[in-house]
Amino acid sequence: MSGTPERNSDSSSRSYARRSFLGVLGAAVGAGAVSNRASAADFCPTDPADTPDHSEPEQEQPSSPEEASCDVEPEGGYERINVVEDGGLDNTGNESIVSGLQELLADNVQLYFPPGEYYMDEQIRFTDFDHLWLQGEAGETTIVPASGDDFSGQARLFKLGTYYSPGEWLEVGGFTFDFTASNTGLRGIQAQVNGCCIHDVEFIGEHDSGTWGPMLVDIVDSAGTGLVERVRMPDGGLFTANASDDADPTVETGPTGLLLSPYHRGELTVRDTEIGAFPDNGLYVSGTNGRVIVDGGTFKNSNVANIRLAGDGSAVRNATIIIDENRNRDQNQPGIRLDAGQNMVVENTTIKLDAPNGDAISVLSEVSSAQIANSSITIASGVINDGIVLKDGSGDIEISDTDISMDSGGQAIQIRDGNGQVQVEGVTVTGDASGASGGRSAIRCDRGGSEFVGLTVDQPGGGYRRAITLTGDNCTIESGTYESTHHAIVNDASGTTISGVTARAYNGAEAVKLLAGNSDVTIVDSVLYNGIDDRGTTNLQLEGNQTP
Repeated sequence: MSGTPERNSDSSSRSYARRSFLGVLGAAVGAGAVSNRASAADFCPTDPADTPDHSEPEQEQPSSPEEASCDVEPEGGYERINVVEDGGLDNTGNESIVSGLQELLADNVQLYFPPGEYYMDEQIRFTDFDHLWLQGEAGETTIVPASGDDFSGQARLFKLGTYYSPGEWLEVGGFTFDFTASNTGLRGIQAQVNGCCIHDVEFIGEHDSGTWGPMLVDIVDSAGTGLVERVRMPDGGLFTANASDDADPTVETGPTGLLLSPYHRGELTVRDTEIGAFPDNGLYVSGTNGRVIVDGGTFKNSNVANIRLAGDGSAVRNATIIIDENRNRDQNQPGIRLDAGQNMVVENTTIKLDAPNGDAISVLSEVSSAQIANSSITIASGVINDGIVLKDGSGDIEISDTDISMDSGGQAIQIRDGNGQVQVEGVTVTGDASGASGGRSAIRCDRGGSEFVGLTVDQPGGGYRRAITLTGDNCTIESGTYESTHHAIVNDASGTTISGVTARAYNGAEAVKLLAGNSDVTIVDSVLYNGIDDRGTTNLQLEGNQTP
């Protein structure tokens, strides 16, 4: 798979009973793609009213604004309007609210939606506003969309701001979008604003129409902040190939759960959000010029990636990611994918691959620095997958105080050659993974200058399983315990230093194996059960070791 997120399939020859959905967006980036990020043009709508005179925005770095909150009020406050009592809108679900609601939209108003059902058969569009507040009653205020063949215009319910004409501040809270009826899944909220608080919003029912996913949120101003909190879309979405073709545009592969376009410039916090199985990423940051902080929440079973981040300072903290179901079309379901940026963070996060179908964490080549800390990764037996993969070309990476349990073959940590130093400290690797396929060793390091400090690696699985293999020059292994079925430490590099470790092969082989053709290897003050198998190292220095 390749391309850009939610790209339209060609549907120009279709005809519908009413005006069909219009617009343009991009397709799923394939699991193997590294740098096919969406361009800004992929998010330009086809409505002439939405076509600005200027071109793609300049590339600018985000600022570091204060965290967003919902306590924002314009000078003079909001004018509160009850959309039923004051605005005459129907809350029985029998009549469309679109035309009446469009007339109520104005600057500095709070539109209150009392409990009931609100039927929408066309997009609401409001841009270049000052402050706007749409407030329902959580669990009691329900937006009911028309089916795809009855909906008029673009495949969105609320389009609030555009990247070239954003709203200044938006609050939306207390709504349920009901997608349970057949062919009703479309974009519920598209917000391109300078600041926002979107909270207590739920999408129920599987997104089944093969068009844009439930939400797109961009903070357009580089100094702006936004908050998405307690948003739930647990039922996920259908692959387009399995969906109806009534919606237009259809998207290749399928919808994304929560999408940020390349026009995101500021900082968005996504807190305590639940995203189910979507075909084209669960949460996807498709540009590199803003920052996204994922704080808490549960992400399950999405294809391509469950959380896919880009942007300097972007982070995942306190989240839970679960893969426990593989649909027929799920080609790759990694936990977290870091695409591009510096000072990126994964922290206090749990990844459970109960039905593994992708790596737990992938750090791609355009990530210049990142930190993975205090996290837990569990990979059940099944398809061969890796725990943490640092791709070719990635930069300075720190992995610390993280537990990795592997029962499937593969590598707990795979470090490919790159443009920066890697330090792994305080990591524990356990489980019964075999070395027969997917990588002989639990840890493989091809990058020179890497450091491993205070690790505990216990790999009793079959297939000549090993604890760590070094192929990059000038690496250091300091302290820690390395135990595995076969040779615990295998060195195929020059300039290696091993000090203060305990290493053992459960099958009675030498603890350390040194391959021929390397030089300047130092092993000191270590406990090496059954000694060293040296195949021809030049300038091997040994001191203070025990070989029980």
